[in-house]
Parts: sequence; C-alpha cells; structure tokens
Amino acid sequence: MPLKRTPPTTTKDANKSDTNMSSAPFTDTDNESSTNTSRTRPRKRQHDDDLHAYMAETKKTFDVIKNQQGSIQATINNILTQNSNIIKSMEFISKQYEEMKNKFSKMETERREHLAYIQMLEGKIENLEKCQKQTCIEIRNVPVPKSESKEDLICIVQKVCNTTNTHIEDHHIKDIFRLNADKGGMKSIIIDFYSVIMKERLLSSIKSFNRINNQNKLNTTHLEMAGQPKPIFVSECLTQKTKRTFYLAREYCKKNGYEFCWTAHGRVYLRKGTGARAHRIESASDLDRLDTHQDS
Repeated sequence: MPLKRTPPTTTKDANKSDTNMSSAPFTDTDNESSTNTSRTRPRKRQHDDDLHAYMAETKKTFDVIKNQQGSIQATINNILTQNSNIIKSMEFISKQYEEMKNKFSKMETERREHLAYIQMLEGKIENLEKCQKQTCIEIRNVPVPKSESKEDLICIVQKVCNTTNTHIEDHHIKDIFRLNADKGGMKSIIIDFYSVIMKERLLSSIKSFNRINNQNKLNTTHLEMAGQPKPIFVSECLTQKTKRTFYLAREYCKKNGYEFCWTAHGRVYLRKGTGARAHRIESASDLDRLDTHQDS
C-alpha cells in the first residue's frame, strides 16, 4: 500500500500564512494585554521616584540627627570641661579650707595658751598687790579740808585710835596719804603700817567699838569735826579685783538672803546665817557655783 506524505510547506505558503495573520483583525484579548503593559511602566517609574524621595528624606533626617548629635556632643564636652574645672576649683577650695582650718585651730590653741598665761600674770599681780596692801587700811567718808598735810592725817588716825581705845604710836605708821577720788567722790585715807599686827589690832578695835555702840558708831563727831555727823568706814585696803568681788558678794547677799559678808586678810567671805559655814569668794564664778549648789 503506497504511503501518503504531506509535502513541506513552501515559502509561498508560509508567507501567505503570515499575510493572513497580519491581515486578521485584533481581538479584545490582544487589546487588554497591550493596555496592561502600558499601565505597568508608569507605575514602576512612580514607585522608583517615591523610593528616591523617601531615601532623600531619610538621608536628610539622618543629616539633621547627625548635626544635632554633634551639637549635643559639643555641649557635653563643654559640660565635662566645666565639671572638670569645678572639680579642680573645689579641690583648691577644699585645700584652702583645710589650711585655714589648721591655722584657726593653731590660733585657737595659741589663744588659750595666751589666756592661761594672762590669767597667771593677773594672779601674780593680784598676789603682789595683796602683799603690798596687807599692812594697809582704808578710812572712807572723812571730809577733806582746804589744806591738809600728813601731820593732819596722822592726827585723824590718833583720834580714831583714842576713840576705839587702841594704842598706836606715830612710828608704827610707815606712810599715810589720800587717794585721788572721782568727780564728786570722797577721797579715802590710806594708812600703811609697819606690821600686819598693828593693822589687825586697829581693825579689831573699830569693829568692837561699832558693835558695842550700835547707835553711835564711829563718825565725824568722834574726830571733833563740825557739822552734821557722818559715818566713817574703816576697812582693809583691797585690790581693785577684790573690791569688785566684794561688791558682787554684797549684792548677792541682798538677793539671796545671806546675812553676813565681810573681808579678812584681803579675801571675801559669805555666811548664810549665824552658825552656818563661811564661803570664801575669790571671783564671780564662786557666786555662780553657790547658785548651782542652791538649785541642787
């Protein structure tokens, strides 16, 4: 049986087929495919533009942040420098403070030493004055005449001795004089004996006389002076410090009900009442201690 073979398409047939395809009308499917292709290309370009814009904006933001960080870092560096300077200043001030503290501490120590030394010197001066005055008595409230000599003063002393029945000779007196008084004050008479015994004898006699003659104590009439009688006060010759202490002690007696306040051998004493213990007062601090004992 003979084979039937299809002859190959010739060039003429192929051209004819292409002509037929090109001459065939476009369908809806072909039109839609072409439209989709034309739409995809603009969208891609827009997407690329948006991406570039976003990246540019991001880069700009990073640049701003970078600049801000640079400014912050500069500020931090400035603060660190200032802190370092402050620390150095504080260390310097602390060092200066410690030096000043040590100086003040040394000065305070020296001040205490100087105060102690001054108190020691004052004590020595006080003792020297007491030794100098231990043979002296003071007569107060004796009127001062227009003119007066040492003989007149000795005469006054003799009248006091005669009144109190005390035997004292002129040669028992080392010196006699009046003190310079303040304005309006009475000049006291200071008598310096050769011995403490004569001083104590005269003081004891005057105290006995005043105690016996309570209504007519020693006054100017006993010295044969004209005018209204004026009381005459005779006491130990005290140092300025002891006089001040004696004054404070008398004021303390008035305020706290103490009956007795007196001096003996240049010292001040207090007694609450008859038979009570005597308190020796050296300074105002002793009066403060008495207050403390009373409160307790």
